[in-house]
Amino acid sequence: MDRFMDVGHVAETLPDLSEALNDPRLRQFGLVGGVVLVAVGAFLSLAPASGQWLFWSYAVAATLVFLGVPLLCLGLAAPDPEPGSLFHLGIELTTTQRRAVALGSLCITVTPIVLAVGTPLGLPSLVLAIAAATSILGSVLVLTGFVAWTSAAIAEPSRH
Repeated sequence: MDRFMDVGHVAETLPDLSEALNDPRLRQFGLVGGVVLVAVGAFLSLAPASGQWLFWSYAVAATLVFLGVPLLCLGLAAPDPEPGSLFHLGIELTTTQRRAVALGSLCITVTPIVLAVGTPLGLPSLVLAIAAATSILGSVLVLTGFVAWTSAAIAEPSRH
């Protein structure tokens, strides 16, 4: 059991973030999973609910969307598969751009967790400010990754 408490051993066994972000299977998983979560969240928010189920319906719908959008962004940022593939979109981000999108997606994913954990503590203004700042930071990072790729594609269209 003490090997699991050794920081060095645990750090050596963790997967490399660059390898995970460079895996082309992330494209299929991210696009399909993201679209499904966003669609289910959207349909759940449209379903008629009243009374005690109204809050839970909207809370679950918002959580699904907050999880689906970052997953969709990770799918878009993943390496492009072969040109004949169904998931070939022509989007090829650099490693730095992929890391920015991944960090932004993590920030967006943390937002509903901050709200769920912080609201019962009785600091609603502080919790909302932290959640909003985290969500905005995540959105900016995701957009930075894609805007950087877009500007590079516009500047050198022969490469893309």
